[in-house]
Amino acid sequence: MNPVDPTPPPRPPMTLLVALMVTSQVAITIFLPSLPSMAEDFGTSQTLVQMTVSAYLGAFAIAQLVVGPVSDAIGRRKPMLAGLILFTLASIACAAATSIEFLIAARVLQAFGGCVCIVVARAIVRDTSDGATATRAMAYLGMSLALAPMVAPLIGGQLETTFGWHASFLFTAALGASTLLATLVTLAETLPVEARRLTNVGALAATYWRLLRMRKFMGYSLSTAAMGATFQAYLAGAPVALIVVMDVSPEDLGYFIISGPLGYIVGNFISSRLARTTDRDTMIWMGGMVAVLGTGTMVVLALIGLDTPFSLIIPFFICSVGSGFLVPNSLAGGLTSVEPAAAGSAAALGGFLQMGAGFVSTLVVAVLIQTSFLQVGTVMLVCTSVSLLTFVVLVRSRSNA
Repeated sequence: MNPVDPTPPPRPPMTLLVALMVTSQVAITIFLPSLPSMAEDFGTSQTLVQMTVSAYLGAFAIAQLVVGPVSDAIGRRKPMLAGLILFTLASIACAAATSIEFLIAARVLQAFGGCVCIVVARAIVRDTSDGATATRAMAYLGMSLALAPMVAPLIGGQLETTFGWHASFLFTAALGASTLLATLVTLAETLPVEARRLTNVGALAATYWRLLRMRKFMGYSLSTAAMGATFQAYLAGAPVALIVVMDVSPEDLGYFIISGPLGYIVGNFISSRLARTTDRDTMIWMGGMVAVLGTGTMVVLALIGLDTPFSLIIPFFICSVGSGFLVPNSLAGGLTSVEPAAAGSAAALGGFLQMGAGFVSTLVVAVLIQTSFLQVGTVMLVCTSVSLLTFVVLVRSRSNA
């Protein structure tokens, strides 16, 4: 809350914040069932088509470094509206693409617009809540953050089968336009003028450098980033592993990954209830251990030849439950470890680390030759292990010192 202004900033509807998260995240994965047909349509390789996922994540990561400080300087509402307009127009451009190069370029613009949704929504939570309230709000946003990219392939698979790959991008354009209208009607400014902070490039670099040297903030942020990279690796590798290697049909792809959002919802639900009685760091540690158990099981099953679509469901569910504990608590811990005026910059840097980690993990998956799910599972195990390790070293070890 802003200590200068005694009047609390207006709290936006949680449904709007969830819609903003969903709008951005659906764009990451809704077209995944179409990757094989897109490669055929454009006459290019699966690796290059998978780069449309990496391009979105990479552009998203970079854009957040700008969006956060801008929202700190001019408020939350104007950047949100501008981002949604760009997102909608870029989605239309994706649907109109006639080459893989044009599509990748349009995906970059789509990411620039979509990144506003997550960065500003998180900053709005920091503007309007704190403590256990912030943790619960982040848990609800975290559910949508995981649910949208996992459920989107169910929609995309049906659109691919009925209309072709263009329809998925038209769907995201319609979603962006709807969210834009809702934002115009329901979102009031949450950052008072007196709490805003203009900054130049030098000051911005100094702010990021200061945040990078904050051990607690970085511990929470890196733990979140590595866990996010786990899911991005799964989503990037699933279309090839399930459709090309395991002969799952495009319209059925989403059914074989739905255990992810279900597990995440379970973890988030339990986490939001335990927030009243259990400290945040304990829940993060528990979540990290459960996630490592899930990805480790996935690798073991692949090594003994049991990596079928059905045998992946339980390990992925276990990993997702752990992530549901870790991510919302790490997000809340990172943002509440900085002053309110720097919430936008902190959200931007945390988001940059998260999307940047996802960019790296999807690149690794794209260049791997997938003969089973062992390759993707190994990347996921590394990511969950790094997530737990960074938290233990940078946050928990210091707390116990």
